[in-house]
Amino acid sequence: MDSRGTGLTLSLGILAAYIGYMVYQFTIGFDTKLDDVQTILINTATDSTNIQIGTMLIVVGLTVHAAGLLNTRGTAPSTSESLGIVCIVAAIVIWIANSTIVLALSEMGEKFIAASSANDASTAGIIGLSGGFIQSINVAANILGGLLAGIGWVFMGIAYRRSDAKGAISFIPLGWLALIQGLILLVVSFIINPLVSLETGSQISGVSFTLIVLWSISRGITLIKEDK
Repeated sequence: MDSRGTGLTLSLGILAAYIGYMVYQFTIGFDTKLDDVQTILINTATDSTNIQIGTMLIVVGLTVHAAGLLNTRGTAPSTSESLGIVCIVAAIVIWIANSTIVLALSEMGEKFIAASSANDASTAGIIGLSGGFIQSINVAANILGGLLAGIGWVFMGIAYRRSDAKGAISFIPLGWLALIQGLILLVVSFIINPLVSLETGSQISGVSFTLIVLWSISRGITLIKEDK
């Protein structure tokens, strides 16, 4: 893959995933608690089309982004860079695999609504209980992915601080930006999630995700320009 291809996949992939993430959050409800299984089932079923669109954007976007990220290897050649890329790609694999759970919740939500409408409390209760187990897996996978991504971006930050690689936003050093977004995810994993709440941790993780998009677009634009 040439420099232009690397820049395009690195930036457009994460942008597509970010749009999908926002569609998903909007559909679920930004203020919906992660353990409010009934609301999650109803919202995912009611707007199943949005869930499918958001999930597809996340899966395709993260896959394309991973291809671009892997192709940047050697920009800041070091053990830190290698560890960083491996950890981030591992997080992406977890998030992509976890997307199947989101689609499963949407399917279960439709059955939950049908059972509730038919006053079949027994079936609705069983579906709700099963949905709770699946949502627990969903939350756990996202936490693990966030931890790996945090570790990865910290290593990337260390690597890029020693490199002369630049981004399109010249006044924002790539190394420091990567360090900040990685540290935010680690603080969420080790402090916010266990001591405050998973909902707060999810919101703060969203800030880090936005910074990752900024980093990727900034570096991607520079790579595209280098190909001219």
